[in-house]
Amino acid sequence: MANEAAMTSPESSEDKAHRIFLDFMTKVAQYDDLTDAGKRILLKFHQELEHFRRPKLVTESGAISEIVKSNYSDRMRSYLEAGCTHHDESIQNLNELHSCQEQLNGHINKAKLLLEELQFLEEDVYSTALTACLSSLRHTDDCSDDDNVTNEYSEDEQQPGDLLDSAVSCASVMVLVHNMLKMDYMMQEKIVHALCIKTSSSELEVYCQMWDLRPYIDDNVMRLAWQFVP
Repeated sequence: MANEAAMTSPESSEDKAHRIFLDFMTKVAQYDDLTDAGKRILLKFHQELEHFRRPKLVTESGAISEIVKSNYSDRMRSYLEAGCTHHDESIQNLNELHSCQEQLNGHINKAKLLLEELQFLEEDVYSTALTACLSSLRHTDDCSDDDNVTNEYSEDEQQPGDLLDSAVSCASVMVLVHNMLKMDYMMQEKIVHALCIKTSSSELEVYCQMWDLRPYIDDNVMRLAWQFVP
């Protein structure tokens, strides 16, 4: 009976570890979708800011000078005096910039919550792997005097050591993925907090590139993680 309990416990732990892993990867996919949405908001912020501070018309240019002279109406004069901008457009730009910043702050809050949920799942699978380890050790102790212990299992049955390896593998991959996502989140958080109307064009370009590149994410590790998903 003791041997049967030891055999059942690791298998139960493996099933639980796999279920936790599937929940974990579901949230990883949600985080990836959230990151893509955040990238679109960041690009919109970049676009709106560049439009807001676009340079004035160079009226000294030959072609532009001719256009201005031939169409020097009250509307054209007001436009030039206003710095080649429309007041309503400037207000709209500022509103859009404010909206983008609010959305990016919301993105950071959502990403933080997802990471906290991933942390809970990581702790849960660690506990499950530890249980599987202890069960495997108890089974080994119970069968230490039996030189033919492996004969108790058919070829199609998983032995306790195999079940333990599966649980530990899930836990290890989850730790790697979670650590990468935490670094990715910290980068996004720094970018969002650095954004303001005075952010230079070159800085914005780098922010957009880094957000898209996701330098802390190892594609090989992510491919390995998704291989565990049926």
